[in-house]
Amino acid sequence: MVFRSVLAACSLAAVFGVSSLAQSTPSQTQQTPAQQPSAPATAPSANQKLQFQDLPPDPHTPSAAEQEQQHQQAVLSAAMRLASMQAHWGPDMDSPGLSIALAEVRRTKTAQGTSITYQITGSGFSPDGKLTLVRWPLNAEAHSVMSGISFDAKGVAVCSETAPVQPATPTATPETSLEAPAPASGLSAAPTPNAGSAAPESSLPPSCGITMKPQQPIEIQTTAAPAEAIRVAIMAGDRKHGAAVSAVPFPISSTDKGCKLDVVISMKDAAMVLIEGTGFPPNTPLKLSASTGADTRELHPRTNAEGRIVVPLLTGAKGQTTGETTVKFAGLNRQPTLDSAKEAAQPDVDCAPVVSFHWGEGTYKTE
Repeated sequence: MVFRSVLAACSLAAVFGVSSLAQSTPSQTQQTPAQQPSAPATAPSANQKLQFQDLPPDPHTPSAAEQEQQHQQAVLSAAMRLASMQAHWGPDMDSPGLSIALAEVRRTKTAQGTSITYQITGSGFSPDGKLTLVRWPLNAEAHSVMSGISFDAKGVAVCSETAPVQPATPTATPETSLEAPAPASGLSAAPTPNAGSAAPESSLPPSCGITMKPQQPIEIQTTAAPAEAIRVAIMAGDRKHGAAVSAVPFPISSTDKGCKLDVVISMKDAAMVLIEGTGFPPNTPLKLSASTGADTRELHPRTNAEGRIVVPLLTGAKGQTTGETTVKFAGLNRQPTLDSAKEAAQPDVDCAPVVSFHWGEGTYKTE
């Protein structure tokens, strides 16, 4: 599931770009002089003896331990890439001048959990643009939901298309039918291909006009577990610009003296989480402590220019299928680095936010 989510995220990252979209131009054809054929290698002399060291090495078949190590490295690499995509989902992906937000309009208790309804607001989009709604659910592929969306004068995403007119289907006759008759087995026969049939004009998802009225606001209804992010994007039909946003309806967070730590689950059952921090000094190395039972690990993120961090954390403990992990801010990271001599000594940060969360099999439960 990690790999599927990564591939889906990559496809959307290619659409928006982590930064602004770049316009590429075809490179000019350059003429290069024809290369002269190289002289053939000197053939071994007839009396030259073949040495064992001249033989190619035997193909190596990885052992079971090596295969397991390679698998773990591949999973770790995929997980880190997934975490990076999730961490950048939002304003980092917005095209210049575009932004969207999720506005919660109601919550309703249901047997499956709290049903939350959002509307989408945005700015910078052309009022006559035909846009597409994208969702990225937890443990699933990001996918386009519907097309035919625009923003009204109040900045609310609405359906701007009417229901498409379905062409009348003529009554088939033996002379005009294009399909082969059903075989005696009762299974459907493969349709006879149309000569010269063209490819579909568009690969857009279904139009919102099929199920919605014109100018009806686009609403997203969803449930969520604690610390689960709702990820949404709006992009143009030509996939050249768009904006993304996320919201956590049931946050797991802790704030102390202006410093804040948030947990965002990256996979179901919190197999991996993102630890987000805000309110810390800018461009400063921090130290976080993650404790699961008697096992304690240190994380050493560095804040950006806004004093924010996002660091992935793979959960789990040896011999355990479930547990609780506590993450706390443990001060500045004062371990020596190559830049230590250039950096001015910073005072300790007077805050101590602490967050705890459950992980493991069966811990994913909607609120």
